[in-house]
Formats: sequence, structure tokens, C-alpha cells
Amino acid sequence: MLSEFCPVWLCEAPRRAWLAIWPEDGMLQLALYCALSLGALTLLVMFQVMLLGEVARRRSARRQTFNDQWRPFFALCSLGDALPDPVPALPRSRRLWFLLQWNRTQLQLRGAARERMNHALISLGMDQQALALLRGRVRSKLIGLTCLRHLADPAYWQAVQPLLVNRNVTVSLAAAQTLIAMDTARAMQLILPTAVTRPDWALPRLASLCQQAGEQAVTLPLLVTLTGSEDPRRERLVPLLVHGDPRHAAPWARARLEEDAAPEQLQVALRCLCELGDPRDRGRLLRALQHRHENVRLAALQALHKQARADDSELFMPLLGDPSWWVRQAAADSLATLPGATSERLQALFQQVHDRYGQDALRRAMAEVKR
Repeated sequence: MLSEFCPVWLCEAPRRAWLAIWPEDGMLQLALYCALSLGALTLLVMFQVMLLGEVARRRSARRQTFNDQWRPFFALCSLGDALPDPVPALPRSRRLWFLLQWNRTQLQLRGAARERMNHALISLGMDQQALALLRGRVRSKLIGLTCLRHLADPAYWQAVQPLLVNRNVTVSLAAAQTLIAMDTARAMQLILPTAVTRPDWALPRLASLCQQAGEQAVTLPLLVTLTGSEDPRRERLVPLLVHGDPRHAAPWARARLEEDAAPEQLQVALRCLCELGDPRDRGRLLRALQHRHENVRLAALQALHKQARADDSELFMPLLGDPSWWVRQAAADSLATLPGATSERLQALFQQVHDRYGQDALRRAMAEVKR
């Protein structure tokens, strides 16, 4: 039928051209098939990237429009106790965007403005949406916990507490932070015993939680955990004592010095006594100054420096020959800042130093004092 409308030579031309370029060798045919397939796959990937980019662009535009609509409303909420009128429409599909924008706004507010924003969230019933997010995936849980942390209302305690033992480290630590915002003392009584069984909680994150809670809330639960738990993993929490009240941590610190505990514990004990600055601990500090571990000697020296007397030069002078560079520098600083220290007296002490490295340390400390 086609030959009636098309000359034979024209209809056969494409077929002959294809046969002319098509290789006869089987391996070359396979290579050509692979090249054509790869080209088709590349075109599909390019189409997919362009399609996803367009979808993301439109979603971003909708998100920006939503934020522009609600940003003035949030600003008015932070200025007054009553909800502004009218309230923009909030579709169910946009509630997550609402909470994200609300969290972002709360980070920029302080004091009474934050309280007004909390009142607005509750008035709109969006606190229930935040609670519902706690039953979702990890991202949803984190958004919900952030909202509840800003609210800081103990009424939501029971909803947040189970997440403290969540398998996901980020979720469990976010739950701990939220509990601290709700009730500091009660939260630390749960968090510190839980931390013993959670080696995946990094110590710097625990230290940050302790700083957020404050020393009054940290000290007693931490001491109870360290002395009452039989789990050997509790020793990991010893460095957190530096964030507690040194007056209450002092008995524990003195007991560690008396029993010659591990160097890591001795360092923490000495830092606690350094903060306390009690002259009655001087004997313990002098004994620790002879410890074989350089970090313990350094911690003892720093504690003694805080309660140094004018006649302590004989105590610090031998430390200028210590093998540790840090101990030598700390000893030089202590000598240069002794009560009643003068340039003439420091120069006389310098003449008594025979260790070259000790001379360098004292020379540096003397130069800094002159500034």
C-alpha cells in the first residue's frame, strides 16, 4: 500500500541506510545496543531531574507564599495577648509548615513575646498537632519536641517522657532537652540514671544538658547516680560533676583523693575542689601535686594557684622542671601572680632556676605580667 504513494527507491532508502551503518560483527552490534540504551537512560535521568526540579521550585514558591501570609500574623501575636482578627485559613496539609514557621519565629523572640506566641499556639489548637507529631517519623518527632520545648508546659510531660528511651539518639536527646525545659529538677532525676545505660549519648551533649539545667538541678541526681548505681558504665558520668555545685560535690571529691582513684576521676575531683577554694583541702592538693600522671599534677597546681599564699614560691619553683610543658607553664603563671610578687622578686627567683625550659616558662610569665 505504501508503494502506491512512495517510490520504491525512496521507501527503501531508510532501510538501506540503516543496513549500511549497522555493523555485521556481533560484538559491535552489542556495543551499539549498549550505547543506544545508555543514551536513552541519560535522557530519562535528565527528564527526571528537570521534573523534580520543577516540583521543588513550585513547592518552594508555595512555602514562601504561606510564610509571607503568616509572618504578619505571628508578628501581631507577639505584640498582644489576643489573637489578631481575622485568622488566616490553615488547611490540614499546611499544619506542618505552620509549626515550622512558628518554631523559627520563637527562636527570634524573648521574654513576654515568646509567652504570647505560646498562648497563640494553644488558642489555635496547634499544640495538639505537635503532640500528634510525636507519633510520627523521626523528623515529625523532632518538630513536635521543638514545639513542646518552646511551650515548656509540664502538662505535656507524659507525652514526651517515653521518647527519652527512644532508639534514635537524636530523638532521645531532644526529648531530654524538652523535659528539662518543662521541669528541670524532675528531668535530671530521669536523664542522669538513663544516661548510664545509654552509651550512645555523647558526653559533650550530656554536658550541654547539664549546663541547660543548672548546677542546683544536676548535683544531687548525679551524686546519687554515681554512688547508688552498680553499673560500671556510671564512671563515664564523672566529668559531669564539674557542672554541679562544688559544695555538694566536695565530699565525693575528697573521698576520691583519699583512695587514689583513677587519674580521670582525680582530675574531676581536683577541679571541684578548685572551684570550692577551701583552704582545708590544701594537704590533699599537695599530695596530688606529686602524682605520677601529668594531668593530675596540672589540676592540683591549678587548684593550689587559686588559694596561693605569698610564701608559696618554694612550692611552685620545683615544678618549673616538670617533664610536662603544661605543668611548667602553670607553675610559672602561679609564681608570676603570687600575692606581693614584684619584678625584683621574680628576677631573683629566675636566677635560681637552672632548667632551661623552666627559665623559658618563667620568662614568658614575667613578660605577660609586665603588660
